[in-house]
Order: sequence, then structure tokens, then C-alpha cells
Amino acid sequence: MDRREFLKYSGLLAAAGMSPELLLAAEGKMPEKIVVFVELKGGNDGFNTLVPYKDPNYIAARKNIRVTERVALPLGVQDMAMHPRLAGLHKIWGTGEMAWIQGIGYPGGVLSHFRSMDIIETGSHSEQVLENGWLSHIVPGYKQGLHGISVSNDGGSLGPLNSSRLNSVSMQSPRTFVSQSKIIKDITPVSSTPALAHLTNTQHQLFEVGNQLRAKMSRSLRQKKTTRSKGVLGHSLESVAQMIIAGIDSPVYKVTQSGFDTHSGQVGRHNNVLYQLDHGLSRFIHTMKQNGLWNKVVIVSYSEFGRRLGENKGGGTDHGTASAQFVMGGGIRGGIYGDAPDLTRLDSNGNVAHTTDYRQVYATLAHRVWRQPNNPWQGHRHIPFI
Repeated sequence: MDRREFLKYSGLLAAAGMSPELLLAAEGKMPEKIVVFVELKGGNDGFNTLVPYKDPNYIAARKNIRVTERVALPLGVQDMAMHPRLAGLHKIWGTGEMAWIQGIGYPGGVLSHFRSMDIIETGSHSEQVLENGWLSHIVPGYKQGLHGISVSNDGGSLGPLNSSRLNSVSMQSPRTFVSQSKIIKDITPVSSTPALAHLTNTQHQLFEVGNQLRAKMSRSLRQKKTTRSKGVLGHSLESVAQMIIAGIDSPVYKVTQSGFDTHSGQVGRHNNVLYQLDHGLSRFIHTMKQNGLWNKVVIVSYSEFGRRLGENKGGGTDHGTASAQFVMGGGIRGGIYGDAPDLTRLDSNGNVAHTTDYRQVYATLAHRVWRQPNNPWQGHRHIPFI
């Protein structure tokens, strides 16, 4: 492979997400738990997702864009409801397999998309800059081999899987990846120079990843699809489901739904992205249940920040501090966790104070899912959703 070919096909894997010293296992064992991270890109409006629909402060602050009592999907606890476009996930709530965590944020909340997402995906605090995704501190201690796969038709990043310590694959779909990886020939890694070591290891790993997907997914990749999920997220989750069913040995998957930066015209835009979220996840959950895998899966949403309580003049909301996120799965303890933000106490920018540190979620997953009690967030109180 010459330099031009390497540059072309190394795009199959994110170079920063590959560890040259650790080769991928061609025949790995399916992990006990598989965590699927769902990035809500743009800063999801937590107040119109997990809705305090009876709170007079919420009603007064959002005269035009609030979710009204007439259409809200009540949760039957704390006078909270879900957005009406989340009807499929509301059914999961009814089974007791969905947890909401409210007031998610961090001290000194940053309202820049890029910087705040960097904080969330590395597990840092607002005045700390870290290079590695937060999963690099956890997953290598849980298993060797393939650590995670990011799937997105629109070029989503590795996010928390972005680290040279991790064997992390970024792809549009397994079908596309396998098709492109057929061009890659295996090569024995050499270490005579750092540059050559990186090139030969990357080429070898491309070959190994393609081999595992071909070996375990040959039947599903040959089948013609009679139905297709809707939207980028739906397609990504369809690919994730195929890989989980095939037994690909990845403990982590990451998918992305964009469109949550709702500065104007929020009602229609938020309705649309939440519908896409609900549709994609509902189909994914149905597939997992059909194949007896629902108890192995933990779905975790995250976003870089929330939105302000008050609506703006454009019928939207501006960047805010605290938000809400959900966790779902066959082994999840359903309920609402964390304290609701105090809507009577806003800062000078109209933001509420967060009540739950986002790193509590990481500490909980590290300890209770991946059995890694010694982690950078071990001092944060666990949230008993699992």
C-alpha cells in the first residue's frame, strides 16, 4: 500500500482511536453488557424533553414553545412528563426500563458547543483540558481487543472513544466498511521507525476489523433489506443492531442525532429531531427484544449542554446549563433520579443551576457495568439506575 492508498483507506478508522500495540481479536466473545451512547448534538432542550409541565415558572417562561398539559405524556411522578414525540420511549418508561436523570451539568458550565462537548466526552472539568475520551480510562481494563464502534452516516466523531489507548472504529455502516476493507491486504507490523510502525499497524488493524465483520456478519450483509429505518440515527442504530446480533465483540457503540441547536423555530425543529430519536430507538429496542438481547443492552443519551428556561424572541431557546438525559435497558431501574432544577433561581443569563454532576453517570457505568471501581470519577456519588 502506497502513501496515497493509506491516506484514503485509513479513513475507515480514526487514527487517534487506534492503539498500534494492541491487535484486534478476530474471534472475540460478546461482552456481558453492551453500552450504546446516543449523542444529542447541538444542546438538547431538557425542559421540553423531560417536562415540568405543571410548574408555573415553566409555563410563564415559555408562553409559546412549552409542552402543554394537553399533549404531554405524564410519567406519574413528580408532575413530570415526556415530550409528545417520544411516545415509543414513553412505553419503555411504562415497563420500568427507563430512567431519567435531571439537572445534569457541571460547575462553571461552558456554553460553547465545541468546548463543552470536549469536556463531556473527556470527563474533565471546565478549567481542565484532556486529550483522551473518558472511556480510555475504563474500557481497556474491562477487555482487550475491540473497544468500541462509532456509527454515523453523516461523519459523527468517535467522541468518548477518541483515544490512542483505545481500539475504536468509526464507520458509516458495516456493509460499507467491509466493502472498502476488502482492498486492504494484511501486512506484518514493523517498528523500524515510528511512522512506519504506525502505518503498518494501522493497515494490519484495518484488515483484522474487516475480517471480524466479514466472518460474523456474512449472512446479514448478503441479505437484501425489505424495510429501512428512517433518518441518520435510525440507519446507524440499524447497523448497531446488526453487529450486536452477529456477536461483534464491541462493548461500546456510539451513534449521533444532530439538530438540537434550536435557537429559533424550536417547536417544529425539536418535534422533528425527537421524532427521529423516538423512531430509531423504538425500532432498535424492538429488535433487541426480538433477539433476546434487551437485557444485555444499556442505552445512554448525552448532550453538550441544555437550554435556558426562557424562550427567546425567535421562538427558540439559547444555550443553557442543566439538562436531562435518559438511560434505558432490560436491567435498568426505572425512575427519575437527581433533584429537579430550581426554576425560581436563575443566574444573570437566565440559567438554572445544575443539580447532578454528569460525571456521576460515568462513575456509575464504570463501577456497575464495567466493574472498574478505580476510575477518575470514583469520588462521585453513584446514581442507582442500575
